[in-house]
Amino acid sequence: MIRVLLADDHAMVREGLRRILADHRDLVVAAEATDGDEVLRKLGESGADVVVLDIAMPGPGVFDVLAQLRTSFPETRTLVLSMHPERQYAARVIRAGAAGYLTKGRSAEELVNAIRKVYGGGTYVSAALGEMLGGSLRAKVRTLPHHALTNREVEVLRRLVAGETTKEIGRQLAISPKTVSTYHTRILRKLGLTSTPDLVRYVQEHELF
Repeated sequence: MIRVLLADDHAMVREGLRRILADHRDLVVAAEATDGDEVLRKLGESGADVVVLDIAMPGPGVFDVLAQLRTSFPETRTLVLSMHPERQYAARVIRAGAAGYLTKGRSAEELVNAIRKVYGGGTYVSAALGEMLGGSLRAKVRTLPHHALTNREVEVLRRLVAGETTKEIGRQLAISPKTVSTYHTRILRKLGLTSTPDLVRYVQEHELF
């Protein structure tokens, strides 16, 4: 039996996932979480084998959660579920410790197959992403400015373009507003931009989130 922790701040999404898993005898929902902090607590209580983790929950960013999971629960496998395009986020979260990446537009069957694969020790990505990752190892990939951003800078950028204030971002990521402002300035410099509207246009142009 594969014990799954569903981590998503939308109740309707969790309900849909729960119904999908209920149709399979080898899968059971062991716990649910609505933010990054709750993921760690619920995982410790439930002993789940696989975490299905939404990429954009409240609280610590996905990279912080993955780092804590890797340190505190190294045997637990994590499948990141996201609405964001694979080409922009998947490689980063897999390098950060996720065992797989699946967009929310995929089928219920693919979700079940992904959970089974990561539980068995494999890494789950779509065929298209697999080809992309393989190609990046065989050839020099054109580098864009946002490729130079750190995982923390990517998380701050995502929240900035989502309209969160400096104070809100600081509270969610457990850092000071001044530190958020420092990240903001650093992101602008790395991308060669001068303002938040420029950031929004850049993100839209490159379909980052």
